[in-house]
Amino acid sequence: MLTIGRLLDVAAVLAAAALAGALLTDWRRPEDVFIVLLAVVGLRLLAQPMRVPAVRPRRVVAVAVAAYAAVFSFVTVTRHHTLLTHALDLGYYVQLLWSLAEGRGPHVSLPEMHAWGDHFSPILYLLVPAFWLAPGPEVLLVIQSVALALGAVATFALARRRLGDERPAAAFAVLYLLNPTLHGINVRDFHATALAIPLLLAALCFAETGRWRLFAAALALTLACREDAALPVLGVGAWLALRHQRWLGGGAVALAALVVLAVEVRWLLPHYRGEAYSHLGRYEHLGRSLGEIVSTLVLHPLRTLGEVLSGRRLLYLGALLLPLAFLPLLAPLELVGALPALAQNLLSRDRILFHHRTQYQAFVLPFLVLGAVAGYDRLATRRPGRWPVRVLVVAALASLCLSARTVNDLALRRWWPTAEHRAAYAVLARVPPDASVSTDERYIPHLALRPRVYVFPTGLDRSDHVLVNARAYPWRNRPGVTMEREAGAVTVRVAETGSEHRYAVVAETGPHLLLRRE
Repeated sequence: MLTIGRLLDVAAVLAAAALAGALLTDWRRPEDVFIVLLAVVGLRLLAQPMRVPAVRPRRVVAVAVAAYAAVFSFVTVTRHHTLLTHALDLGYYVQLLWSLAEGRGPHVSLPEMHAWGDHFSPILYLLVPAFWLAPGPEVLLVIQSVALALGAVATFALARRRLGDERPAAAFAVLYLLNPTLHGINVRDFHATALAIPLLLAALCFAETGRWRLFAAALALTLACREDAALPVLGVGAWLALRHQRWLGGGAVALAALVVLAVEVRWLLPHYRGEAYSHLGRYEHLGRSLGEIVSTLVLHPLRTLGEVLSGRRLLYLGALLLPLAFLPLLAPLELVGALPALAQNLLSRDRILFHHRTQYQAFVLPFLVLGAVAGYDRLATRRPGRWPVRVLVVAALASLCLSARTVNDLALRRWWPTAEHRAAYAVLARVPPDASVSTDERYIPHLALRPRVYVFPTGLDRSDHVLVNARAYPWRNRPGVTMEREAGAVTVRVAETGSEHRYAVVAETGPHLLLRRE
């Protein structure tokens, strides 16, 4: 006689078969089938919990880390090969690392500037040897995926220390790897800020175990990721002081972070850029300088609270907490460390900062993981038995649901090159390695191993080659740029500058058009 459990088993098998079919065919949203599969599995677990096979927790973590690194290396590299990466930020970092590896210094042309005038990221010097061996976008994408995967090792060590049991510690390591925020950061090209995630988790773990030299080294590397990495380091200092009553040590860390932030924002970056720190423009409603912004926050708290309590920002907080089953709320002192970075995101009027899948969550996620572990510890103490395990299952299912869009990147249609992709590569191969190029932003990561490459129509007066997708013409996002073609000659006019540029057609495959200045 068929039981509900058996019927749900059959339904799960059918849903899994449907998902495999969706991934191998032209189905546009395999994530929908994946969510159906999750719903069936969730009902199956609710109807009749399954016995988990006895596996060594450390082996689970090792396999999960390797699987994550492999899957996301594949996803990010294939996204690049199917022209889904961007000038900013992958092309920018590829050009910057190439420039460092070539001994040219930290210079970029996106726009043309000293790179430390945009963001101060000296940690990138550590990646230069990788560019000596294998220069190109792929090496950066793989390094980022591996680094984020290794955050699970620190999570496991942190949870094992706090919980005294390797089994839930391994569950938290896996939960970290399933986190939709982590996935969103990983697939959004490459960012130096992403490297702060494993470093901050390591620093928190070293603090818990009293390995202070390693703790200091991890924080120093975190500060080297970007100038605003001082905010989570400030949070670490506050956490040390309030959670562990290490007032002197925590105060010293917080003070050092504030000094680093002030020096870099007030003097270092303006020195290299030749103007004031540009990213404060996201907070111009609060003030035009770091001092004015701080004054507004202190003198007008109700105004600040009004900025934070908007519906969109509350949804953002919910999306951060749901994959962890809101466990961090049970350990508010552990969340103290997240407050500076959360304030940076919530107070901005740039919506990309308060979206749960962007790189701006790299300074928040480690503290949420720490808070989830501490929250679970409190829950397990108050409600021992099956209840804490059920909460972890709910967290895993919620994480998978919110991460479902990642499944789309595994579909054959998303990573198998089409005829148009092959046509693009044929034209890209015709661009001379020493040429200066103005091109569509999706081509730039493929052409960034050169000193001058620009987002079309920028840099037309400084480029000897132009590469465009003629099928997209007329360009909706560039209404003032027109293109006329007569046989093998092309004229590009830019209304904003009143300039006119004449080119000869060098190569044309499909809609991809390579031009050379006459």
